[in-house]
Amino acid sequence: MKLFYFFILLFTFAGCELVDKAKEQIDYYKNKIEEVRDITKRGPKPFEPIFQKDESTLMTIVSPECANNQVPKYIYFATQAEATKNIFTAMKNLYSSPRIGLLKPFWDARYVNPVSEYVKGTDGSHYANHSTLTGLDARTGIQNIIVGTAASQVDPAGGVLQSECINGKIVAGTTVNLNDAPTQSLVYGGIASTFIYQMDTNSHIKPWKSDKTGNLMMQAHFNTAIYKNFEQNIGGSISYALYFYNPHIKKHLSYIITVYAAGIAWQKEKAGIRFDPTTNIIHVATVAKKNSWWCNLSKKSKPIREIVSDLNAKTQEGNWNNLYRVNISYRNLLEVLKELKENPPAAVAGQDFGLNPEDWEVTFVGIQFEVEEQGGKALFAGSFSGFNVATSKHSF
Repeated sequence: MKLFYFFILLFTFAGCELVDKAKEQIDYYKNKIEEVRDITKRGPKPFEPIFQKDESTLMTIVSPECANNQVPKYIYFATQAEATKNIFTAMKNLYSSPRIGLLKPFWDARYVNPVSEYVKGTDGSHYANHSTLTGLDARTGIQNIIVGTAASQVDPAGGVLQSECINGKIVAGTTVNLNDAPTQSLVYGGIASTFIYQMDTNSHIKPWKSDKTGNLMMQAHFNTAIYKNFEQNIGGSISYALYFYNPHIKKHLSYIITVYAAGIAWQKEKAGIRFDPTTNIIHVATVAKKNSWWCNLSKKSKPIREIVSDLNAKTQEGNWNNLYRVNISYRNLLEVLKELKENPPAAVAGQDFGLNPEDWEVTFVGIQFEVEEQGGKALFAGSFSGFNVATSKHSF
């Protein structure tokens, strides 16, 4: 009988342990595709987005057409300190002026080697075929530019950046390989590769209006992203990246909207409102999903996807099916400003960020591939086509 009770207790204990583990797994996967927030505290989303059907009112800021874009330039930084010191000098003469149709895209490659060995604008037929990683073979086709060397495939922290003009549209891809990289710790702002348009001061975008309308729309067609974790890496993400500036109160916001995610990195760095003491910039991070407070997922978009760990994944040239379109409406930005007033990060408590979205200008737009490395080894790749930014009265 004692043995019977022992087994009863054992099964009860084991059952509880299994239930606890199952609950942990449920919570984990539930949070993988949800914006991390205190639902009980904040409640349901306070508004429903207004969608409009007529796209004839769209005012294009960044065009996906190759003919309207200059050849991408490339900026490389070996260390975080170098990037902080030299970023503004490096961006000189790389400002876009949408009002006069001058668009100058550039790649900002942070902590990716051996960019110093990259060969630009030459015949790339002898380069390694990276299309298995990015869906983009820069050795063939009508190229805007090839950036990459055979060394980038075997270098400890090697990377390759590629850009082509396919079917009249800019197509770009990037690979970050940390498989044999030295141990690093870059928890806040990892190894990143960002395709950017930096706006000239006279061409800052002002999407939001005083009548409480206005919307900023971003979209691109993404190839299936690839993420391979060799050790205890905390993950990575592909995101839309924006910078806002309010000239009245001289405040800056960065706005990051994740469309692909891997691991727990986006939970640590891509959710909520954070303050970066190194730049004194507020970071607003969210994911592209239906109920996000801070961005609208368009009816034409696909929901956030986990990056696949498949090195054989490949999208054929011209076949870019995974469209992601997101909107930041007047109300989305207003909710951010309310959050900064009512529940700010401790470092900026009491500071005035205003409650007027119409005061905010967009100075920077881009697509960012980032490995949020914390000592682990990983390979991260992806590509996109048809990047487009526009303003409208309401969401799409």
